[in-house]
Amino acid sequence: MLLFLSGAVITDLYKDKIYNVWVVPGLLTGLIAALIQGGGRFAEALMATLTAFLVLMPIYWLKGIAAGDVKLLLSTASFLSFQELYSCILFSFLIAGAISLVIIIFKREKKTLHFAVPVFASTILVLGGIV
Repeated sequence: MLLFLSGAVITDLYKDKIYNVWVVPGLLTGLIAALIQGGGRFAEALMATLTAFLVLMPIYWLKGIAAGDVKLLLSTASFLSFQELYSCILFSFLIAGAISLVIIIFKREKKTLHFAVPVFASTILVLGGIV
């Protein structure tokens, strides 16, 4: 998962786009790994992915995040439990808000935020047991 997230962060920072080459294999890998772990884990991965979709689509429709960001979080959700997903989404938006605040204070301009960075950071925090 961290490989796919790292690739998405790099392309988001340098190309301002999250390519499907990172999110589709990530999603498939997460679901296949869950399937190998058993039916209960697979059901949990599907529920986490569906929940991420239902939570993030209204934000996408309101232009709060881009489609690549939604797909990246769906891919990440396939590796996480429901509780880890909840924490990951919450902390992604908190980190993005903090980064935006710093940009506004120091740059005094409206700038695009690369949301893959907060997703990566929050995933590290959640999986590391820090939050």
